[in-house]
Amino acid sequence: MSFSSLFSRFLGQSSAPQISPPPPSAPPTTPVPAPLPEALVRRQQAEQWLTREEILDGKNRLCGYLFRSQARTTAGGEEVSGDLIQTLVDGGIPGFAQRRLALVPVSPALLADERLALLDGPHTLYLLDLRQSGRLPEALLQSLTQAKEAGRRVALAGLSLDPELAPLLDAAFGALLSLENYTLSQFERLARGLGQRHPHLTLIASGVPSWPERRLCGALGFTYCLGPFATAPDEEEKGERLNESRLVLIEMLNQLRQEADLSALGEAAKKDPGVALHLLRLANSPAAGLVTPVASLEQAILVLGRERLYRWLTVAMFRTGQTRDRDEALLEIALTRARFMETLDEGRRPRQECEELFLVGLLSLFDVLLNQPMDKVLARLHLAEEVRSVLLRSEGPYAPYLALTLALERGLGPQARSWAEKLGLEGDLNALNQAALSWAESALQLG
Repeated sequence: MSFSSLFSRFLGQSSAPQISPPPPSAPPTTPVPAPLPEALVRRQQAEQWLTREEILDGKNRLCGYLFRSQARTTAGGEEVSGDLIQTLVDGGIPGFAQRRLALVPVSPALLADERLALLDGPHTLYLLDLRQSGRLPEALLQSLTQAKEAGRRVALAGLSLDPELAPLLDAAFGALLSLENYTLSQFERLARGLGQRHPHLTLIASGVPSWPERRLCGALGFTYCLGPFATAPDEEEKGERLNESRLVLIEMLNQLRQEADLSALGEAAKKDPGVALHLLRLANSPAAGLVTPVASLEQAILVLGRERLYRWLTVAMFRTGQTRDRDEALLEIALTRARFMETLDEGRRPRQECEELFLVGLLSLFDVLLNQPMDKVLARLHLAEEVRSVLLRSEGPYAPYLALTLALERGLGPQARSWAEKLGLEGDLNALNQAALSWAESALQLG
């Protein structure tokens, strides 16, 4: 049994409630057409990269994703466009939008496409960039009005306080402002103006680079934020977050890697009542299938097994002590990375190497979690050199796998394609990527 298959049995309920944007005012009235033929779907999958970007809410909980479908390029650099709607459908976005926020960029033509009904869900939010529309406000207003009447919610980007845009904003559900397109003073002035003139709008900020800008967005009333800040250290956070419980978890992790006996593991667990209690609960859970309850830590560790215990200890690092809502977001991102990396080359690599790839993805955010440099974090852990080299220096045999994963995570389709070709990877990376997200959701019981 692989490491990842054990997570859904041993991870507890997520403490971060999911965000629930208001449902559409009425169900779509457009008839839903039949999906495209399977052969055509496969061809179009090969032409599109499906990438996503995390969306954090006002409490820094990961509440959804911005999904983009990017045209891939041929060997000569020529773009080959596939079918956007079908790529998103095949990527499972309609099902995702039943549970969480799915922000989907569209053009005016796509907004009027009857097949858009395939993407409609209670948490689907369409994003229309006015700078790329090439249409007069009157024509756009008609498209927005029709979308609203069909029960769809649309957020507008590329905005200004031009009075000519006021009717469009009145018909829209939200407004997206990118910090990449404005100076901070322009951004603040525009956000305050939109809030005053169109108070019904849900404000979304993108391109948020760091936590100071994230805090500014919070003060300006933004509901959602996207950007590199989500996985960046917060320089204003005081002190290391390596408390006694996490030290106990690290001690147990090291003992497991050194094949310590049950008594030594039990003694380490006893140093923290919270860790000891959780181990007993896991061993006595219905999933363990025991007839007689476990009464000692040594028995609990024996029941769980070393492999399961190692995975639980690693994940418990995210949920121990004074946790933040952001910690749960980091855990989901790390789990998705880990699962994707583990399955990228599954079948061609030995099982141990796949497990180490999982570990690379999971540990890749430990420095952010613990507010320490990565070298200090890893100094406390006994890891294979292949794992250490990629986390510390982006070197070694696992480095291309992490680079590919981060490229997809950051919406860098061409770079992802380049890494995939260098690794000789075959198959549908879109499907693997979305499957990794679904697996992480299931493991965290967010669905």
